[in-house]
Amino acid sequence: MTSQPNAKAEMYILKEEINMKAKIAAMARRLEELEMKKMQEMQAISQTPLQVMTWAICLSYEHLVEECPTIPMVREMFGDYNTYNSNWRGHPNFSWKPQPPQYQQPAQAPQQASNLEQAIVNLSKVGGDFVGAQKSINVQLSQRIDSVESSLNKRMDEIQNDLSQKIDNLQYSISRLTNLKAHKRELITIQKVLFGSLY
Repeated sequence: MTSQPNAKAEMYILKEEINMKAKIAAMARRLEELEMKKMQEMQAISQTPLQVMTWAICLSYEHLVEECPTIPMVREMFGDYNTYNSNWRGHPNFSWKPQPPQYQQPAQAPQQASNLEQAIVNLSKVGGDFVGAQKSINVQLSQRIDSVESSLNKRMDEIQNDLSQKIDNLQYSISRLTNLKAHKRELITIQKVLFGSLY
């Protein structure tokens, strides 16, 4: 028994190879784009001029902070603040070992909203209440209108039936009267024939 190559299987293998190559090419393009973007960012940073900061004490741009002539005067006023203070030895903020839990202040209530924020909240609440009340009124009015419409339709049907009945009664009465007139003429004619000219 000899094995024959399966054309469909080879086609799928080729498609997978092509798909994989396309994905690798797309990833390579994306990597190149990212590298170019980083290069552009680095160039933009290197081309940005340095902003000279003013020294907070003398407010001068003329020298670097380290070269400020006022530093010796500041050291005289505040002392050498970088030195060790033995009074701070037991302070819990300067310790690296775990400390027993201490009393913690209760959390402060959240700060009250400003008057403007409170007014906006109140206005939106009033607006929401108004819209809700108006919807309720609209529903009630719609129900009343439906009720009135139903009553009017019922009454109109009753009037139409009543008028139809009256018209039928009138037509019946007219036909009876017409029949009575015809009978009366017949009677008169019969009487004339029977009794002659007595009438």
